Amino acid sequence: MSRPLSIHDYEILETLGEGSYGLVKLAVKKNDLTQTKVVIKYVVKSLILVDSWIRDRKLGATIPAEIHILNTLKSQPHENIGEMLGYFEDDDHYYIVMSLHGQIDLYDFIEANKVIPEREIKRMFRQVALGVRHLHDRNIVHRDIKDENVVLDQFGECLKLIDFGSAAYLRPGKQYEACCVGTLEYAAPEILHGHTYAGKPQDIWALGILLFTLIYRENPFYDINEIMDYERAIKWPYILSKGSGDLMSRMLQRDVEKRIDIHGVLAHPWLMSR
Repeated sequence: MSRPLSIHDYEILETLGEGSYGLVKLAVKKNDLTQTKVVIKYVVKSLILVDSWIRDRKLGATIPAEIHILNTLKSQPHENIGEMLGYFEDDDHYYIVMSLHGQIDLYDFIEANKVIPEREIKRMFRQVALGVRHLHDRNIVHRDIKDENVVLDQFGECLKLIDFGSAAYLRPGKQYEACCVGTLEYAAPEILHGHTYAGKPQDIWALGILLFTLIYRENPFYDINEIMDYERAIKWPYILSKGSGDLMSRMLQRDVEKRIDIHGVLAHPWLMSR
């Protein structure tokens, strides 16, 4: 019987990030002859919320929803979603091993490029939206879509949505509590008002913020109070194009019932045009 995998089986190269959940590190497996670099996310067990555990009959164990969802996506992969290679645990942590797609995220890309051509914006945003469609069609919501959770390959050609720490499965009639939200600057107004929410429309709002940031290099709202103000209209720094403004307006629609869904986003004339 083989020994269970341990973090000591990896050589840690550097720390890539740190958050409330734990750490993200770049590593290589010591006995890997190819010395392929991987990303390891450390998830502190004691910080996992009570309702973020799922009983998996096949595994015969209760595991964090993040790992369960990534395992589901591993069997149903998509080129615009980060891939989990595997996971293991010890007394204090779960360790999620992910393939290394790139070491620059969309936030850093935007900071490094003062002007991004409209055609390039469409290409990049379309890939993120395709990843979200893959999730929504499988009744999975990400709940923390933002520029820092989108990574680019070394050529900037392929984008992947990562970090499923806030992700959840949709259940019939299920509403989520407002306390379970990723990044406040990307949170929809109904969440900030403390209302329960469905999941998919809130991912769409976050996508709208992402597109605005990709175009204008800034958030459309100065602070949380502006997001919560239902009377406040979006102020455009300038008009990139009528089509882009129309799509963002539909995604940043304050009336949840009128907010466009992911299929509508991808079918929008602006995004479909070259």
